Amino acid sequence: MVARTETHAAPRRGAASASFLLLAVVAAACGAGGAGQVRPDEPTAPPGQPVPAETAQFCTAAVDLVQVVDDGPDVSDPPGPPEQVATAYKEFEARLEPPLRSIEASVPPALQKDLATIARQARYAVATNDEAPLDTPESTTATGRLRTFMISECGFQQVRVTAIDYRFEGIPPTLPASTVAFTVSNQGAESHQFDVYRVNEGVPQPFQELVLLPEEQKDVVLTRVGLINTDPGDAETEFMPLIPGQYGVACLVPQGSTPPAEGAGPPHAAIGMIGTFKVG
Repeated sequence: MVARTETHAAPRRGAASASFLLLAVVAAACGAGGAGQVRPDEPTAPPGQPVPAETAQFCTAAVDLVQVVDDGPDVSDPPGPPEQVATAYKEFEARLEPPLRSIEASVPPALQKDLATIARQARYAVATNDEAPLDTPESTTATGRLRTFMISECGFQQVRVTAIDYRFEGIPPTLPASTVAFTVSNQGAESHQFDVYRVNEGVPQPFQELVLLPEEQKDVVLTRVGLINTDPGDAETEFMPLIPGQYGVACLVPQGSTPPAEGAGPPHAAIGMIGTFKVG
């Protein structure tokens, strides 16, 4: 993935590998979410296929766990003083343990080995103040299998989006208030982001203007929900809890970006690579 000029906090690791995510797309059997009042991170079963209570508990915690592992510890590059690094890993542990313990109490048999791998690697990262255990092939494989299970068994609505140069295809105009599995396939020649924001209440300006504001101004009017980075040929999935409101999607990668080089042109959003949708 090419470097990004945008400075807003972003996940340190991408989603699962393209091979696992493409498998998940083929295997998924997800339907639209129900119309009842649900927590944004609560699984919504396909019509006629209720999610068992134990599975629902697992799926809710899995959304949080995947996000925590994707974000990783908030360590600067290059790292700061040892005490700052230690504090960052303590904060990471505080975010990691609640969903991890919840999942360990309700893990399906088919995922026991993978969950054990995720837990071992994440806890070793905390114990050593080192992010490397989170980036090993076995950790990536285990997380990929967890994502595959979430898509096929949790009942989250799946939205498949295609990113090309320079627009998105497949963003629906409305979505339910629930967790949505966004799968983004990059079929362009350049790297692309699927950067999702909720427009803060009372903000009248169109999203097209808001997303191109300087970072300190953008943080006042937009709330980031999730980010998917893709290189040409990649397909990646992220699970994003959505609450009622107006949303926008943008690609802030500079024009001309092809791995591993970053382009020198304007952000793709400035030349039309944006989308909007409503939740509720």
